Amino acid sequence: MVDILIFVYENFFASGIYPNHAVLQNRLFAAGFDETEVREALDWLDHVNGLDQLGETDTLSHNNAIRCLSSAEIERLGPEGWGFLVFLENNHILNAQQREWILASVMGLDASEVDVDRLKLIVLMVLWRQDHPIDALLLEELLHDQDWVLQ
Repeated sequence: MVDILIFVYENFFASGIYPNHAVLQNRLFAAGFDETEVREALDWLDHVNGLDQLGETDTLSHNNAIRCLSSAEIERLGPEGWGFLVFLENNHILNAQQREWILASVMGLDASEVDVDRLKLIVLMVLWRQDHPIDALLLEELLHDQDWVLQ
């Protein structure tokens, strides 16, 4: 499924246009992706699209709140991934709600572990699909030396 997210990013992110599911599904099939993978990716993107419908809870709005990861989250992210999210939040690139959206999106993947490069892609996808402005310096950091970005 990560390959599909890379494809969606590479083909639609720069234009700022996100196609409807029928168009996206046709493009993915034309690119040779398997029907099961396409369905899973579209479900994951639907999940990401619905994250902001949940609203922000009072707990997340407190600056002194501490987030403890579950064992499943620790296993999926690893120390590097968690460190990267903490870095983004401590530098006010992400707020607590966005961090939770990203964690929910990571946990929604079918991978047992998500490396930092894939986490950067997920951060981009979540912020893009939530229509949050992406700072140019953040974009450069997220894309710097990524072998999955088409040159």
